[in-house]
Amino acid sequence: MSNLIKIRRGYADTSFGQIHYYDTGSNDLPPLLLLHQSPQAANMFEAALPILGERFRAVAIDTLGYGKSDKPDRVLETEDYAQSILDVADALGLGRFAICGVHTGATFAIQVAIQKSDRVTAVALSAPPLHPPLPHQGAPRRQPRMKPPPPPREDGNHLSELWQARWQVAAPMDPKAFQKRFLTAIATGDSSISAYHAVYKYDLTERIKLITCPVFIVYGDRDVETPNIEQVLHLIPDVPTHVIPGGNIYTIDVCTDEWCTAVGDFCRQALS
Repeated sequence: MSNLIKIRRGYADTSFGQIHYYDTGSNDLPPLLLLHQSPQAANMFEAALPILGERFRAVAIDTLGYGKSDKPDRVLETEDYAQSILDVADALGLGRFAICGVHTGATFAIQVAIQKSDRVTAVALSAPPLHPPLPHQGAPRRQPRMKPPPPPREDGNHLSELWQARWQVAAPMDPKAFQKRFLTAIATGDSSISAYHAVYKYDLTERIKLITCPVFIVYGDRDVETPNIEQVLHLIPDVPTHVIPGGNIYTIDVCTDEWCTAVGDFCRQALS
């Protein structure tokens, strides 16, 4: 059935520029906004969209500065990214909706739910970059490990070196699937780490407590964020979790069905 569901593409005009999105599922179904991790784009949901489109009007958004969306003309804060997402929801005529963010996208999902609590029905956080408790007051917060692509070299070795570095984090997985993620990250260029400016000074653990609708955390047992998530879960004991065996930094690629079932079931239950 899912292979018969068409994926539509479009652009929404927002106060920050044009934002590209993928849109699938009937307009009569409950809306679900999908926010990708950095430095990826909404095409990371290409395997999930047809599955989710059976149960939702699923809309995957290219974050400003990523994919085919416009690059911002200034440094954006988390509140700005959230407002740009709300602008897309408005442009598409979405009233109330569930939202799911992956890694950095989880930060923006949380902020959307805080800024417009009356419109968000459920928040699914996929491997959110939670900050473990600071060892002492004034201690520095986590810093992103992701670096921008290296400058091009004539021999092309900068690409093979970057491939090996990122493969070590993701492997084992299908090299074809990894190549898609690798090429998307490379194409992002200089703006590849632009979202991290906002994300890594934002305390997700405390902000989650401000959300008034149901919240859910799903993550792979091999994800780079897993150790940090498991250090923090005791601080948010009321938030249900689901661990996907074999899931990594690209869990949606390697465990598509289980990820879609976990997110879909949660968002549907939140509506009942």
